Amino acid sequence: MVAMAGCIRDKIEPCPPLTVTLEVTDKNWFNIDEVAAEGLAEPMDENLPFREFVQSLSYELIDVETGDPVASGVYDVTHDGQTETLSFDGALPFGQYELVVWGNVSSIPGKSSLSTDGVMLHEDGKWGADNVYHYAGILDYNYDSAFYSAGLERTVGCLLVEATELPSGMDFSIKDVDGVHGTVGKGFVYDVPESVHTELDWGADATSVKTETCLGPTPDGDDASLTIKFRDMDLYVEGETGWPYEIASDPVDITMERNRMTVIKYNYEADGFHIMILVNGQWEQMHQMGID
Repeated sequence: MVAMAGCIRDKIEPCPPLTVTLEVTDKNWFNIDEVAAEGLAEPMDENLPFREFVQSLSYELIDVETGDPVASGVYDVTHDGQTETLSFDGALPFGQYELVVWGNVSSIPGKSSLSTDGVMLHEDGKWGADNVYHYAGILDYNYDSAFYSAGLERTVGCLLVEATELPSGMDFSIKDVDGVHGTVGKGFVYDVPESVHTELDWGADATSVKTETCLGPTPDGDDASLTIKFRDMDLYVEGETGWPYEIASDPVDITMERNRMTVIKYNYEADGFHIMILVNGQWEQMHQMGID
């Protein structure tokens, strides 16, 4: 009975503290090799330090029997090691605990526990998501089981858009994505459909551009709608409505998945945009359309 409730401190051998070694499971996107083969992205070196993937950690340790949090923390990762270690007080009683960890989330959401509060992926629908990582699991802590490993997995996907053969003078783009998840909760439970609006000033005129935006996944069985506009900001006249020179595509349906890149190519020709999607290493035409 005493052994089940806690650790006997007058024994010769001390009780081992509950220790969890955190690793990054998703260092690269699932389909990075096929995207890299097109020259559109490069794989991350998987031997880089932990902090190159996860810069900050939020965690909570929850007593499964009572549902109460018994330990929590929020901190920045600053060392050069490839793993991170969470070690809990050796006075922690043996028992069953749930560990919930968020990477690149600089605070614990909600007033009590991560077990009941999700993480907002898009701030007011105006920004791409951070590269949020997550782990949730049950740990049976006893004298013979005090050391665990846990893998942090990415919660978001990546939308990569390449536009080519644009008219000269283009220097600004706008993307609107309607129908992705806006929050993620414990155990990768997604919720709250979101519309995400992003704008990018290229800094110079260009006829080709590539942009990447992290987004929540689309609900199972559904697609999101993507619309993109390109502008020549040099032709803007203050006080006028509309834009003297803007080209825009009609919406196209896309699917966003966790830890996968969705790659779309817009090729501008005389009859409008020719839009292609990269699927299993092959370009497939989505459809050809005129200009709005």
